[in-house]
Amino acid sequence: MKRGEGLNKMLVLVTTEFDGIFDRGGVPYVLHCLKVMHYLKTEDEELQVIALGHDLIEDRKNITYAKLRAMGFSERVIDGIRCLTKVPGESPEEYLEKIKSNKDAIRVKLCDLRHNSDIRRLKGITPKDIARIEKYHQMYLELKDLVE
Repeated sequence: MKRGEGLNKMLVLVTTEFDGIFDRGGVPYVLHCLKVMHYLKTEDEELQVIALGHDLIEDRKNITYAKLRAMGFSERVIDGIRCLTKVPGESPEEYLEKIKSNKDAIRVKLCDLRHNSDIRRLKGITPKDIARIEKYHQMYLELKDLVE
């Protein structure tokens, strides 16, 4: 793909796939994908594409790795997304090890955790929210020293 093409394709895909879907705070979900990409502060287009698409396979059942491949996304992008995708039956420890196996996934997950831990995104905070944020913080601490 030419420069900008992959980023454009993924932007159109996530905008389409998350159309009409809102986060817990009532904000269009696609903005989460954009924020995660923004937090990376990188010009690495493939890494930006991974960040934009990090929730696609997990949250949108009609998107598959084969579809991403057919759209022309690189194996680096597909592998990064695969390492960020929780699969049914996978333990939290297995999921974390999968993320740790891929430097791109680590970088994107740190940004994802940062945004998911922002309590300003919530309409109200429950004990369940606090427990989830504590879990995210523990994962963040495990991952943060693995990137340069």
